[in-house]
Amino acid sequence: MIRSSVRCKGVAFAALAVLWLAPLAALAKDEGAPKHKPMVDPRADRILRNMSEYLAGAEQFTVRADIRFDDVIASGQKIQYTAVEDVAVRRPNRVYSEYDGDLGSKRLWYDGKSITMYDSTAGVYASSPMPGKIDAALDELMKKHGFSPPLSDLLYSDPYAILKPHADYGLYLGEHAVDGVRCHHLAFVDPNIDWQIWVEDGSEVVPRKVVITYKTLPESPQFEAVLSDWDFGARLIDAQFTPLIPPGTPKIPFVPAEIGPEGAAKK
Repeated sequence: MIRSSVRCKGVAFAALAVLWLAPLAALAKDEGAPKHKPMVDPRADRILRNMSEYLAGAEQFTVRADIRFDDVIASGQKIQYTAVEDVAVRRPNRVYSEYDGDLGSKRLWYDGKSITMYDSTAGVYASSPMPGKIDAALDELMKKHGFSPPLSDLLYSDPYAILKPHADYGLYLGEHAVDGVRCHHLAFVDPNIDWQIWVEDGSEVVPRKVVITYKTLPESPQFEAVLSDWDFGARLIDAQFTPLIPPGTPKIPFVPAEIGPEGAAKK
C-alpha cells in the first residue's frame, strides 16, 4: 500500500509494464527506530490497533478498492490514473486479486505454494514458488521480485505491526464520512510519507479510505483507495485461488528485484 523510498511505477516482470503500489512492509527493514519518541494521539493509536485486530481476526473476507494514483512524467507534470481492485483472502494461505485499471489489467493467485500473475493486456503470465503463509509469501514476493499487490498491508496477520512503525506522528481528526459511512479520520507522518486512513465507526471496524502522499518524490504524488463491499461471510472455495490461465498463454519469468542502497527493491 505504501512505499516511501521508491517511485511507484515499475516493471513487475519481463516485457510487462505494470503498476503496483507497494506496501509499508516493503520498506527497508534496516531503517531503524525513530531518533525521537513517536508522538501519536492515543485515540488514533487505539483505533488503528482495533482495526488491525478486527482484520486479523477474520478467517476470510472480500473487499473492493476504487483506486486513484499519480504518476509524474518527465516534464514534472502529475498524471492521474484510476483502477478497481477486487481482493479475496482466506487465511492462512489463500489470496486472489483482480486489478483493472488505466494502465492494464492483472490477476494474481496465491494458493499456499506459489504466486501466479496473469496480465490479460499483454497476454502473458508468470509464476514463482512461495512460502506457505500469506505474510511470508508477501515478504518473499517483494524480496525476490520487487513488487506487491496494492493494499497488501491489510492482508498481513498483524496489520498494526506493519503500519505503526511508520507513524512518527499521528493525529485524530474527528468523525468524517466516506461515501455516507461515518468514519474516524486518522493522519500519520513518517520521514518519507504522509498517510491518512478512515476507519469505520460501527460494528465492522474496517478501513474505508486510504490516502498516501509520497513527499520525498518529485511533485509529491498521491495514492488514494476507497474501500467498499467488505464481506466477511463469503464462502471462498479452493477453486477461487487456483490460477485460471487461458490455454496457449505464454509463460515468462519474473524479473528478480534489484536491491538499492536503501535496502528496498528498485523497479
